[in-house]
Amino acid sequence: MGSSRRRSALRRVLAVTVVLLGFFLVPPLGAHTEVFERAPLAGQPVGGTIDRVDISYWSSVLSSNIELAGPDGAAIEVSTTQLVTGDRIATASFPELTEEGRYTVTHTELSSDGDIQTSEWFFFFDQSADARFVALADTGGGANWIVLLGASGVVLILAGVLWPKKRSAVSA
Repeated sequence: MGSSRRRSALRRVLAVTVVLLGFFLVPPLGAHTEVFERAPLAGQPVGGTIDRVDISYWSSVLSSNIELAGPDGAAIEVSTTQLVTGDRIATASFPELTEEGRYTVTHTELSSDGDIQTSEWFFFFDQSADARFVALADTGGGANWIVLLGASGVVLILAGVLWPKKRSAVSA
């Protein structure tokens, strides 16, 4: 077998391998949802009226549950978590905060692939803080960044492997 045929066969094997890896690795990684934004912002002092928590996700979730703990660690009663904007934003309300300190938000969501994820973050309620609560709105979202990155990588590798090479004319 000639050198050019071996390279051509190797390129085809590599292309098939990349495509198969893309089919098996990218969808499972992309099926899980990820938090896009939080309100109040994680780790930040916030003042003004704080009576709800919002979480936006990169993709839709099947369900979400938001819990809040006050500076003393005690649970604060929150409303049932509502999903809005195409099930991409979870929101829960509670009585307006009056006690300054660190508040911990714990949230659990069910992804479209059936995966349950739990995470938490905290914010500081400080009446004198300049930052104010800003409710989240639909930001357009889009595909999960892992899926987008993986699909782009597969396309670029396939283009590099399968793109026809210019052959130089050999004069005798």
